[in-house]
Amino acid sequence: MHRSTFLRLLSATAVSAFTMRGQWIFAAPLPFIGAPSGLRPYLHLPRPDSIWVSWWSDADSQTYVDFGTSESDLATTVTGSRDVFASHYVYHSAKLSDLQPNTYYYYRVRTESTSSAVFRFRTAKALGSKDHDFKALIIGDNQIVEKESAGDTLHRYEKLMERAVTKIRALHGNKPIEEIIDVIVMPGDQVDYGNNQQWRHLHFYCARIVSAHVAIMTTVGNHETYGDSGLDRYRRLFRYEEVDYGGIAGPDGDTYYSHQMSNVVFVHTNSEIGSNATQTQWVRDITNQVKTDSKVDWVVSICHRPYQAEQYLGDISSWLRNTAVPILNESEKHFLNIGAHHHIYHRGQVRDHPNYHIISGGSAWDQYWGQSGREADYDDVQKSINQWAWQLLEIDQAAEKAEVVCYGEANCRLPADQRWIYNSREIDRFHRIKGKEGPLQPTVINNFDTPQTQPVTIRSSAYRSDTDELLNSVHYQISSTNAFTDFEIDEIVDYENYYGDTGAPDYTPVDIHAGRNILEYHLTENRLSNGEYYLRIRHRDRNATWSAWSPVESVEITGSASSSPRISMASQVVSAGADVSVQYTHGPGNAKDWIGIYKPGDTPGGPASTIWVYVNGPAGTAVLANSGKLEAGREYFAAFFENDGYTEMAPRISFYHGNRPVLALAQNTYDEGDSVEVDYSNVDQSGNRIQLFRAGSVPGRDQPVQNQVLSDASGTWNLIGLEKGYYFAVVMSSSGSIEISERVSFQLGERIASLSLAKSHFPHGDDITATFANGPAHPKDWLGIYRKGDDPGTGELILYHYVDGRAGGNATIVEDVPVGDYFMALFTNDSYTEVSNRVEFSVSPKNFKLDAFNYDGQSGEARMVWKTQSHVNYTLQKSYDLKTWKDVDTYPGNGGNVDITTMVSEQDTRSFFRIVMSD
Repeated sequence: MHRSTFLRLLSATAVSAFTMRGQWIFAAPLPFIGAPSGLRPYLHLPRPDSIWVSWWSDADSQTYVDFGTSESDLATTVTGSRDVFASHYVYHSAKLSDLQPNTYYYYRVRTESTSSAVFRFRTAKALGSKDHDFKALIIGDNQIVEKESAGDTLHRYEKLMERAVTKIRALHGNKPIEEIIDVIVMPGDQVDYGNNQQWRHLHFYCARIVSAHVAIMTTVGNHETYGDSGLDRYRRLFRYEEVDYGGIAGPDGDTYYSHQMSNVVFVHTNSEIGSNATQTQWVRDITNQVKTDSKVDWVVSICHRPYQAEQYLGDISSWLRNTAVPILNESEKHFLNIGAHHHIYHRGQVRDHPNYHIISGGSAWDQYWGQSGREADYDDVQKSINQWAWQLLEIDQAAEKAEVVCYGEANCRLPADQRWIYNSREIDRFHRIKGKEGPLQPTVINNFDTPQTQPVTIRSSAYRSDTDELLNSVHYQISSTNAFTDFEIDEIVDYENYYGDTGAPDYTPVDIHAGRNILEYHLTENRLSNGEYYLRIRHRDRNATWSAWSPVESVEITGSASSSPRISMASQVVSAGADVSVQYTHGPGNAKDWIGIYKPGDTPGGPASTIWVYVNGPAGTAVLANSGKLEAGREYFAAFFENDGYTEMAPRISFYHGNRPVLALAQNTYDEGDSVEVDYSNVDQSGNRIQLFRAGSVPGRDQPVQNQVLSDASGTWNLIGLEKGYYFAVVMSSSGSIEISERVSFQLGERIASLSLAKSHFPHGDDITATFANGPAHPKDWLGIYRKGDDPGTGELILYHYVDGRAGGNATIVEDVPVGDYFMALFTNDSYTEVSNRVEFSVSPKNFKLDAFNYDGQSGEARMVWKTQSHVNYTLQKSYDLKTWKDVDTYPGNGGNVDITTMVSEQDTRSFFRIVMSD
């Protein structure tokens, strides 16, 4: 789609939603005030009877908290503990216990050298309480350390937090923030690098405007693991091992945990440990208990890597999407998943369940449309908005309603002094109300009694509901089978779909469904091939509830391009003894069309098929009963035949019948020169082979690095003498054409990728093109530019450029790199782990001036002085006609001044001189 054709949006006030179209009007940015000075503590782990209080000092040895229910009577003193992380990094913490639920307490913290002001907080409401509404501030991915511009006094995170607190208070009569919200939920990447400096001076410092009044609950993101791979520092800072829902403790203590507040359970998962069986079982245990717990009405899950993303495709948590959320959705109490990782706002609905998923991308590293190069409009995402934003979750207990409102604050594409112009503009609002009926069943109102020639418009009946809920989505399904097991079209169309923006100068979000009638679906010419199809629709309301499916209608398409018959299988591995299911479409519909199973090398019409079955109609699923006829550990192929003959109507499908082998590694990272042991088990002893490939290779097409035939059901494959690189091992069928196991990946060595630049010096403003190879090909691998001598993760990141998940190729830096000396490296997975060599280069002024030039006519000497850049050669050239130039001398740059004197002869008095920079 062309963004130039997008319609703009109009907002009449600073807080209205995207409802009218035209041109946005912005108010002047509200000023930032910043947090008051002085010692400001940090609250976390709020419970009805306790709370933790923490703060930092440089070297103090005492830890006290005085508290009470009156500001003038702090009668109780708790002596806490101190944890010395390093010099000037002393962490003080104390637990306030024996508190009353939903009660205001006043407190101050002190050491032997300093004392804070008196602050106030409110304890959590009683578990299961439904007497009071519940509110939570959601604010995520705020790890960026650098200020937005020179002279800026506040971090982005401070600004976003201040805007959130200011807006929330304004919505509630400017009451103190602790009288309004119950907790602050952060979905990961609270720091950019998990060291002491960033925890103290970024996360704790930037939250100080609110952290003394409302407790903060954090989540592990990928950036917490950088510099703290075992999360030791994270565990020491937070006390999540003390809390659990219903006695179901997170087996890994602090790194994933659950906690209940009122009648809401928050499930903080750890996306960084991948598909972890222990964490999965923990999620299942929580879900099973929630189902029957009368004190729990709502479940919110948090996972740093999101459920879906329309930018940087694939950079999500597959475990969350394919495992955790389906388990959580076994209970309709689970209504919201909060993600982050992408630095934008996004909201969608899970396809078949009444719940939502969002990305709360905070105000971290710039991310915007067109940056990744790999973007897609998914039908389970309704809005992707490139703004720094925060969300307010409110549960109205009386109405049994949970509502989330998202407020946009800034856009990274706008100039730094103009980007905070939205002033808490409402950019999204969605809800879930319990016990509300869904829409009434729709129908397809077309008359398809006669064959149809495309283009054809499928028309739904009008949206109907016995509630006040409006239409949100229409789900269209078209299949060649009336069982809807194989889809030609399976698409959800939302009444609004924010995807992309208008570009410069405003970068306004765009609703690409503006003006679209979603009760109609247009089949363009040749969209469906000739044949008979079945279609159905359903409606979804804005309470995320689906109607029943409409009655199934059939339609015959003619006058279109003919489609060849085809067959497919859900997997190329069929478990030993299992029946074989083959989907077929676009068959001729003869009474005796059939599907047969043969051994490789067999010619249909010669040896008899191993199994066969007649199909029913032109499309459907054929189930071929095994009954012990297929041998375990063998390859077979399925073929589609016409009318009791041996004429094959579709390409064959090869598959493997037998056990699915299991591979395992002791670790994922090895030192160069190490041997690697790959354990295998559950192997059929039939000539299958285990093969090793470099990352990016395609088994069955590319040659393996190593290969071994497996003669035992289990054992260990020893890999010796490997070059450094990224690898994966997989078990292939005996022919080498079918992957029959899951892959296991590992890296051998460090800085495996290679990186180079065409030259080592660039004039300021020139593009810088880098060439890289043998990268790990993660969606968020990136090139980073740092000043020479700085360390990634702690030094200032000058510029970064994502490489679109490629293992190699070229990447061009088009942004201006300031004059100076630098190095570039390739980093993996949005981390500070360098996976390539460093390449040093310099940037110098495009046009430099001489600091001094003097010509002595008597002596004939010309003196020139200029400042050089390191690694740059300066060649003095002479010309008599400004066309032909001759080198006089070359001077290597070292960062200092060059002071030269050259003789100008009588002949040279009518000459010209210039200085040329080169590598």
